[in-house]
Amino acid sequence: MAKTLHSVIDKVYCLKNLRKASARVCANNGAAGLDGMSVRQWRAHEEQNLAELRRTLLENRYRTAPVKRVYIPKPGSSKRRPLGIPVVRERACQQAVQQILSPVFEEMFFKDSHGFRPGRSTHTAARRIEELRRQGYRYVVDLDIENFFGCVDHELLLRLVRKVVKDRRVLGLIRGWLKAGVLEEGQIRYETSGTPQGGVISPLLSNIYLTPFDLAMSKAGWTIVRYADDVLILCRSREEAESALAVARQTLGRLKLRLSEEKTKVSSFQEGFDFLGFHFGVRSRGVGRKSLRALHQKVRHVTRRQQGDRPLPEVIADLNPIVRGWGQYHRKGQNKGLFRQLDRWIRNRVRAYKRRRWRDRGRWKLFSAEELAKLGLFSLHQLIVGSGQLELFGGSP
Repeated sequence: MAKTLHSVIDKVYCLKNLRKASARVCANNGAAGLDGMSVRQWRAHEEQNLAELRRTLLENRYRTAPVKRVYIPKPGSSKRRPLGIPVVRERACQQAVQQILSPVFEEMFFKDSHGFRPGRSTHTAARRIEELRRQGYRYVVDLDIENFFGCVDHELLLRLVRKVVKDRRVLGLIRGWLKAGVLEEGQIRYETSGTPQGGVISPLLSNIYLTPFDLAMSKAGWTIVRYADDVLILCRSREEAESALAVARQTLGRLKLRLSEEKTKVSSFQEGFDFLGFHFGVRSRGVGRKSLRALHQKVRHVTRRQQGDRPLPEVIADLNPIVRGWGQYHRKGQNKGLFRQLDRWIRNRVRAYKRRRWRDRGRWKLFSAEELAKLGLFSLHQLIVGSGQLELFGGSP
Protein backbone atom coordinates (compact mmCIF):
# COMPACT_ATOMS: atom_id res chain seq x y z
CA MET A 1 0.00 0.00 0.00
CA ALA A 2 1.47 3.32 -1.06
CA LYS A 3 1.99 6.05 1.50
CA THR A 4 -0.44 8.99 1.34
CA LEU A 5 0.95 12.54 1.44
CA HIS A 6 -1.45 15.01 3.05
CA SER A 7 0.83 17.97 3.79
CA VAL A 8 3.70 18.36 1.33
CA ILE A 9 4.13 22.01 0.40
CA ASP A 10 6.09 22.85 3.58
CA LYS A 11 8.60 20.12 2.69
CA VAL A 12 8.84 21.49 -0.86
CA TYR A 13 9.65 25.07 0.20
CA CYS A 14 12.01 23.99 3.00
CA LEU A 15 15.17 25.99 2.25
CA LYS A 16 17.36 22.87 2.52
CA ASN A 17 15.24 21.13 -0.12
CA LEU A 18 15.28 24.20 -2.39
CA ARG A 19 19.06 24.51 -2.13
CA LYS A 20 19.48 20.85 -3.04
CA ALA A 21 17.12 21.32 -6.00
CA SER A 22 18.95 24.41 -7.19
CA ALA A 23 22.30 22.60 -7.01
CA ARG A 24 20.93 19.81 -9.21
CA VAL A 25 19.56 22.28 -11.76
CA CYS A 26 22.83 24.22 -11.84
CA ALA A 27 24.82 20.99 -12.28
CA ASN A 28 22.68 20.09 -15.30
CA ASN A 29 23.21 23.58 -16.75
CA GLY A 30 20.83 23.85 -19.70
CA ALA A 31 19.63 26.76 -21.81
CA ALA A 32 17.82 29.86 -20.61
CA GLY A 33 14.03 29.97 -20.68
CA LEU A 34 11.77 32.77 -21.90
CA ASP A 35 13.02 35.26 -19.29
CA GLY A 36 16.55 34.96 -20.70
CA MET A 37 18.09 34.13 -17.32
CA SER A 38 20.94 31.65 -17.68
CA VAL A 39 21.98 29.13 -15.04
CA ARG A 40 25.13 31.20 -14.46
CA GLN A 41 23.04 34.32 -13.76
CA TRP A 42 20.76 32.37 -11.44
CA ARG A 43 23.76 30.99 -9.55
CA ALA A 44 25.28 34.47 -9.16
CA HIS A 45 22.31 35.45 -6.95
CA GLU A 46 21.25 31.97 -5.86
CA GLU A 47 20.36 32.69 -2.23
CA GLN A 48 18.32 35.74 -3.18
CA ASN A 49 16.51 33.81 -5.93
CA LEU A 50 15.76 30.90 -3.60
CA ALA A 51 14.48 33.22 -0.89
CA GLU A 52 12.07 34.80 -3.39
CA LEU A 53 10.97 31.37 -4.67
CA ARG A 54 10.36 30.24 -1.09
CA ARG A 55 8.28 33.35 -0.36
CA THR A 56 6.07 32.88 -3.40
CA LEU A 57 5.44 29.24 -2.44
CA LEU A 58 4.89 30.06 1.22
CA GLU A 59 2.42 32.84 0.39
CA ASN A 60 0.74 30.81 -2.38
CA ARG A 61 1.72 33.40 -5.02
CA TYR A 62 3.61 31.06 -7.32
CA ARG A 63 2.52 31.32 -10.95
CA THR A 64 3.77 29.08 -13.74
CA ALA A 65 5.71 30.77 -16.56
CA PRO A 66 5.31 29.68 -20.22
CA VAL A 67 8.03 27.43 -21.63
CA LYS A 68 10.15 28.02 -24.70
CA ARG A 69 9.70 25.46 -27.46
CA VAL A 70 12.78 24.36 -29.37
CA TYR A 71 13.42 21.40 -31.64
CA ILE A 72 16.41 19.10 -31.28
CA PRO A 73 17.62 16.36 -33.66
CA LYS A 74 16.45 12.81 -33.00
CA PRO A 75 19.51 10.51 -32.84
CA GLY A 76 19.90 8.48 -36.01
CA SER A 77 17.03 10.27 -37.73
CA SER A 78 16.37 13.35 -39.84
CA LYS A 79 13.33 14.18 -37.68
CA ARG A 80 13.37 16.65 -34.83
CA ARG A 81 11.99 16.25 -31.31
CA PRO A 82 10.08 19.09 -29.60
CA LEU A 83 11.61 20.21 -26.31
CA GLY A 84 10.14 22.63 -23.78
CA ILE A 85 12.62 24.78 -21.85
CA PRO A 86 11.21 26.18 -18.57
CA VAL A 87 12.82 29.18 -16.90
CA VAL A 88 15.49 28.31 -14.31
CA ARG A 89 13.19 29.20 -11.38
CA GLU A 90 10.61 26.75 -12.75
CA ARG A 91 13.23 24.01 -13.09
CA ALA A 92 14.33 24.55 -9.48
CA CYS A 93 10.72 24.39 -8.24
CA GLN A 94 9.98 21.25 -10.25
CA GLN A 95 13.15 19.61 -8.92
CA ALA A 96 12.12 20.53 -5.35
CA VAL A 97 8.71 18.86 -5.82
CA GLN A 98 10.27 15.84 -7.54
CA GLN A 99 12.67 15.30 -4.62
CA ILE A 100 9.76 15.04 -2.17
CA LEU A 101 7.38 12.96 -4.31
CA SER A 102 9.77 10.56 -6.03
CA PRO A 103 10.72 8.41 -2.99
CA VAL A 104 7.03 7.79 -2.24
CA PHE A 105 6.03 6.92 -5.81
CA GLU A 106 9.10 4.66 -6.07
CA GLU A 107 7.30 2.23 -3.77
CA MET A 108 4.47 1.95 -6.32
CA PHE A 109 6.49 1.58 -9.50
CA PHE A 110 6.90 -1.70 -11.34
CA LYS A 111 10.20 -3.53 -10.75
CA ASP A 112 11.04 -3.72 -14.47
CA SER A 113 10.43 -0.04 -15.19
CA HIS A 114 14.00 1.19 -15.71
CA GLY A 115 13.66 4.78 -16.93
CA PHE A 116 14.70 7.75 -14.78
CA ARG A 117 14.76 5.84 -11.52
CA PRO A 118 17.47 5.46 -8.85
CA GLY A 119 19.76 2.51 -9.53
CA ARG A 120 18.16 1.80 -12.91
CA SER A 121 19.20 2.71 -16.44
CA THR A 122 19.20 1.53 -20.04
CA HIS A 123 21.99 -0.84 -18.99
CA THR A 124 19.94 -2.48 -16.23
CA ALA A 125 17.12 -2.87 -18.78
CA ALA A 126 19.54 -4.47 -21.26
CA ARG A 127 20.86 -6.88 -18.62
CA ARG A 128 17.30 -7.86 -17.71
CA ILE A 129 16.53 -8.62 -21.37
CA GLU A 130 19.63 -10.81 -21.59
CA GLU A 131 18.63 -12.59 -18.38
CA LEU A 132 15.17 -13.34 -19.81
CA ARG A 133 16.78 -14.60 -23.02
CA ARG A 134 18.75 -17.11 -20.91
CA GLN A 135 15.51 -18.16 -19.24
CA GLY A 136 14.07 -19.26 -22.57
CA TYR A 137 12.20 -16.20 -23.83
CA ARG A 138 12.56 -16.19 -27.62
CA TYR A 139 10.08 -13.64 -29.00
CA VAL A 140 9.55 -9.96 -28.29
CA VAL A 141 6.87 -7.36 -28.94
CA ASP A 142 8.45 -3.93 -29.43
CA LEU A 143 5.71 -1.42 -28.58
CA ASP A 144 5.88 2.08 -30.05
CA ILE A 145 3.44 4.38 -28.26
CA GLU A 146 2.41 7.05 -30.74
CA ASN A 147 3.38 10.55 -29.55
CA PHE A 148 3.34 9.50 -25.90
CA PHE A 149 4.57 12.77 -24.39
CA GLY A 150 2.01 14.70 -26.43
CA CYS A 151 -0.95 12.43 -25.61
CA VAL A 152 -0.83 12.08 -21.82
CA ASP A 153 -4.32 12.96 -20.58
CA HIS A 154 -4.00 15.70 -17.92
CA GLU A 155 -7.07 14.78 -15.90
CA LEU A 156 -6.24 11.08 -15.85
CA LEU A 157 -2.66 11.84 -14.79
CA LEU A 158 -3.82 14.17 -12.00
CA ARG A 159 -6.26 11.50 -10.83
CA LEU A 160 -3.34 9.07 -10.51
CA VAL A 161 -1.23 11.64 -8.64
CA ARG A 162 -4.16 12.39 -6.28
CA LYS A 163 -4.19 8.75 -5.15
CA VAL A 164 -0.98 9.56 -3.26
CA VAL A 165 -0.75 13.37 -3.02
CA LYS A 166 -3.61 15.06 -1.16
CA ASP A 167 -1.99 18.49 -0.79
CA ARG A 168 -4.01 20.83 -3.02
CA ARG A 169 -1.21 23.35 -3.40
CA VAL A 170 1.24 20.76 -4.72
CA LEU A 171 -1.47 19.38 -7.01
CA GLY A 172 -1.99 22.97 -8.19
CA LEU A 173 1.70 23.29 -9.02
CA ILE A 174 1.61 20.09 -11.08
CA ARG A 175 -1.56 21.16 -12.87
CA GLY A 176 0.08 24.50 -13.67
CA TRP A 177 3.13 22.81 -15.19
CA LEU A 178 0.97 20.50 -17.28
CA LYS A 179 -1.09 23.36 -18.64
CA ALA A 180 1.69 25.94 -18.98
CA GLY A 181 1.68 27.86 -22.21
CA VAL A 182 4.26 27.08 -24.88
CA LEU A 183 5.84 29.89 -26.90
CA GLU A 184 6.28 28.81 -30.50
CA GLU A 185 6.63 31.02 -33.58
CA GLY A 186 5.88 34.12 -31.51
CA GLN A 187 2.58 32.84 -30.08
CA ILE A 188 1.75 31.20 -26.75
CA ARG A 189 -0.31 28.02 -27.09
CA TYR A 190 -1.92 26.17 -24.21
CA GLU A 191 -1.74 22.38 -24.38
CA THR A 192 -4.79 20.26 -23.54
CA SER A 193 -2.76 17.06 -23.17
CA GLY A 194 0.82 15.88 -22.84
CA THR A 195 3.80 16.43 -20.57
CA PRO A 196 6.42 18.82 -21.96
CA GLN A 197 9.70 17.07 -22.74
CA GLY A 198 12.37 19.10 -21.03
CA GLY A 199 10.53 19.68 -17.76
CA VAL A 200 12.41 18.33 -14.73
CA ILE A 201 9.30 16.65 -13.36
CA SER A 202 8.16 15.11 -16.67
CA PRO A 203 10.01 11.76 -16.22
CA LEU A 204 8.34 11.21 -12.84
CA LEU A 205 4.90 12.10 -14.22
CA SER A 206 5.45 9.79 -17.20
CA ASN A 207 6.32 6.88 -14.93
CA ILE A 208 3.23 7.57 -12.82
CA TYR A 209 1.06 7.57 -15.95
CA LEU A 210 2.41 4.27 -17.31
CA THR A 211 2.49 2.39 -13.99
CA PRO A 212 -1.14 1.16 -14.39
CA PHE A 213 -0.07 -0.33 -17.74
CA ASP A 214 2.96 -2.03 -16.15
CA LEU A 215 0.90 -3.52 -13.33
CA ALA A 216 -2.02 -4.59 -15.54
CA MET A 217 0.29 -6.40 -17.97
CA SER A 218 2.18 -8.08 -15.13
CA LYS A 219 -1.06 -9.14 -13.42
CA ALA A 220 -2.22 -10.64 -16.73
CA GLY A 221 0.94 -12.79 -16.74
CA TRP A 222 3.05 -10.95 -19.34
CA THR A 223 6.75 -10.21 -18.90
CA ILE A 224 7.65 -6.64 -19.81
CA VAL A 225 10.73 -4.42 -19.65
CA ARG A 226 10.08 -0.68 -19.91
CA TYR A 227 12.31 2.38 -20.17
CA ALA A 228 10.16 5.56 -20.19
CA ASP A 229 7.84 5.07 -23.19
CA ASP A 230 9.97 2.32 -24.77
CA VAL A 231 8.32 -1.01 -23.98
CA LEU A 232 9.34 -4.59 -24.73
CA ILE A 233 7.15 -7.62 -24.00
CA LEU A 234 9.08 -10.91 -23.89
CA CYS A 235 7.36 -14.18 -24.78
CA ARG A 236 8.23 -17.84 -25.34
CA SER A 237 6.37 -18.25 -28.65
CA ARG A 238 5.09 -16.16 -31.53
CA GLU A 239 1.50 -17.04 -30.59
CA GLU A 240 2.09 -15.66 -27.08
CA ALA A 241 3.61 -12.51 -28.61
CA GLU A 242 0.53 -11.91 -30.80
CA SER A 243 -1.76 -12.36 -27.79
CA ALA A 244 0.39 -10.02 -25.67
CA LEU A 245 0.21 -7.36 -28.37
CA ALA A 246 -3.59 -7.49 -28.35
CA VAL A 247 -3.70 -7.13 -24.56
CA ALA A 248 -1.18 -4.26 -24.63
CA ARG A 249 -3.20 -2.39 -27.26
CA GLN A 250 -6.36 -2.71 -25.16
CA THR A 251 -4.61 -1.73 -21.91
CA LEU A 252 -3.02 1.37 -23.44
CA GLY A 253 -6.40 2.34 -24.88
CA ARG A 254 -7.74 2.67 -21.33
CA LEU A 255 -4.99 5.22 -20.75
CA LYS A 256 -6.06 7.08 -23.92
CA LEU A 257 -2.88 6.03 -25.70
CA ARG A 258 -2.47 4.19 -28.97
CA LEU A 259 0.24 2.24 -30.72
CA SER A 260 1.98 3.19 -33.93
CA GLU A 261 0.97 0.27 -36.12
CA GLU A 262 3.85 1.02 -38.47
CA LYS A 263 6.57 0.85 -35.80
CA THR A 264 5.13 -1.71 -33.37
CA LYS A 265 6.30 -5.19 -34.33
CA VAL A 266 6.79 -8.78 -33.22
CA SER A 267 10.36 -10.04 -33.54
CA SER A 268 12.70 -12.60 -32.01
CA PHE A 269 16.22 -13.01 -30.72
CA GLN A 270 16.87 -15.28 -33.70
CA GLU A 271 15.99 -12.48 -36.15
CA GLY A 272 17.64 -9.84 -33.97
CA PHE A 273 16.08 -6.55 -32.86
CA ASP A 274 17.10 -3.09 -31.68
CA PHE A 275 16.07 -1.63 -28.32
CA LEU A 276 17.46 1.35 -26.39
CA GLY A 277 20.32 1.74 -28.87
CA PHE A 278 21.43 -1.89 -28.51
CA HIS A 279 21.04 -4.78 -30.94
CA PHE A 280 20.02 -8.06 -29.31
CA GLY A 281 20.76 -11.33 -31.06
CA VAL A 282 20.42 -14.98 -30.19
CA ARG A 283 23.62 -14.97 -28.10
CA SER A 284 25.00 -11.46 -27.81
CA ARG A 285 24.34 -7.74 -27.56
CA GLY A 286 25.75 -5.29 -30.07
CA VAL A 287 25.12 -1.77 -31.38
CA GLY A 288 21.73 -0.75 -32.75
CA ARG A 289 21.49 0.74 -36.24
CA LYS A 290 20.13 4.11 -35.08
CA SER A 291 22.85 4.47 -32.47
CA LEU A 292 25.56 3.70 -35.03
CA ARG A 293 24.00 6.11 -37.53
CA ALA A 294 23.86 8.83 -34.88
CA LEU A 295 27.58 8.40 -34.14
CA HIS A 296 28.41 8.64 -37.85
CA GLN A 297 26.38 11.84 -38.17
CA LYS A 298 28.06 13.49 -35.18
CA VAL A 299 31.60 12.52 -36.22
CA ARG A 300 30.99 13.73 -39.77
CA HIS A 301 29.73 17.06 -38.45
CA VAL A 302 32.71 17.63 -36.14
CA THR A 303 35.24 16.62 -38.82
CA ARG A 304 33.60 18.46 -41.71
CA ARG A 305 36.22 20.14 -43.86
CA GLN A 306 34.56 23.55 -44.19
CA GLN A 307 35.78 24.98 -40.86
CA GLY A 308 38.24 27.58 -42.06
CA ASP A 309 41.68 27.22 -40.54
CA ARG A 310 40.54 25.67 -37.28
CA PRO A 311 43.48 23.88 -35.60
CA LEU A 312 43.38 20.09 -35.53
CA PRO A 313 43.71 19.85 -31.69
CA GLU A 314 40.45 21.82 -31.34
CA VAL A 315 38.65 19.42 -33.69
CA ILE A 316 39.98 16.46 -31.72
CA ALA A 317 38.92 18.12 -28.44
CA ASP A 318 35.34 18.38 -29.75
CA LEU A 319 35.40 14.87 -31.17
CA ASN A 320 36.67 13.03 -28.10
CA PRO A 321 33.66 13.53 -25.75
CA ILE A 322 31.29 12.29 -28.48
CA VAL A 323 33.32 9.17 -29.21
CA ARG A 324 34.08 8.47 -25.54
CA GLY A 325 30.45 8.85 -24.42
CA TRP A 326 29.17 6.61 -27.22
CA GLY A 327 31.86 4.04 -26.52
CA GLN A 328 31.14 3.97 -22.78
CA TYR A 329 27.48 3.30 -23.58
CA HIS A 330 28.31 0.31 -25.79
CA ARG A 331 31.47 -1.05 -24.18
CA LYS A 332 29.72 -4.06 -22.58
CA GLY A 333 28.51 -5.52 -25.88
CA GLN A 334 30.29 -7.84 -28.30
CA ASN A 335 31.80 -4.92 -30.21
CA LYS A 336 35.56 -5.44 -30.41
CA GLY A 337 35.59 -5.80 -34.20
CA LEU A 338 33.20 -2.89 -34.70
CA PHE A 339 35.24 -0.64 -32.38
CA ARG A 340 38.38 -1.41 -34.43
CA GLN A 341 36.56 -0.49 -37.66
CA LEU A 342 35.19 2.72 -36.17
CA ASP A 343 38.64 3.71 -34.89
CA ARG A 344 40.04 3.36 -38.42
CA TRP A 345 37.13 5.31 -39.90
CA ILE A 346 37.44 8.12 -37.33
CA ARG A 347 41.19 8.38 -37.92
CA ASN A 348 40.54 8.66 -41.66
CA ARG A 349 37.94 11.40 -41.03
CA VAL A 350 40.54 13.33 -38.99
CA ARG A 351 43.20 12.80 -41.68
CA ALA A 352 40.82 13.97 -44.40
CA TYR A 353 40.08 17.12 -42.39
CA LYS A 354 43.79 17.85 -41.97
CA ARG A 355 44.67 17.09 -45.58
CA ARG A 356 42.13 19.63 -46.72
CA ARG A 357 43.86 22.27 -44.63
CA TRP A 358 47.50 21.17 -44.96
CA ARG A 359 49.02 21.19 -48.46
CA ASP A 360 52.72 20.77 -49.12
CA ARG A 361 53.42 21.39 -52.79
CA GLY A 362 50.95 18.71 -53.84
CA ARG A 363 52.02 16.06 -51.33
CA TRP A 364 49.63 14.91 -48.59
CA LYS A 365 51.00 14.51 -45.11
CA LEU A 366 49.31 11.69 -43.22
CA PHE A 367 49.21 10.98 -39.51
CA SER A 368 49.81 7.43 -38.27
CA ALA A 369 47.57 5.97 -35.58
CA GLU A 370 50.33 6.54 -33.03
CA GLU A 371 50.74 10.21 -34.03
CA LEU A 372 47.00 10.81 -33.73
CA ALA A 373 47.02 9.12 -30.32
CA LYS A 374 49.80 11.48 -29.21
CA LEU A 375 47.61 14.39 -30.33
CA GLY A 376 44.97 13.05 -27.93
CA LEU A 377 42.53 11.30 -30.29
CA PHE A 378 40.43 8.90 -28.23
CA SER A 379 40.40 5.22 -29.22
CA LEU A 380 37.21 3.18 -28.86
CA HIS A 381 39.17 -0.06 -28.88
CA GLN A 382 40.92 0.88 -25.63
CA LEU A 383 37.53 0.71 -23.87
CA ILE A 384 37.31 -3.03 -24.42
CA VAL A 385 38.52 -4.80 -21.28
CA GLY A 386 42.02 -6.17 -21.83
CA SER A 387 42.65 -4.43 -25.15
CA GLY A 388 45.12 -2.08 -23.51
CA GLN A 389 47.47 -5.06 -23.18
CA LEU A 390 47.83 -5.08 -26.98
CA GLU A 391 50.08 -2.05 -26.75
CA LEU A 392 52.57 -4.20 -24.85
CA PHE A 393 52.69 -6.64 -27.75
CA GLY A 394 52.83 -4.65 -30.94
CA GLY A 395 51.50 -1.13 -30.58
CA SER A 396 48.24 0.38 -31.76
CA PRO A 397 45.78 -1.75 -33.75
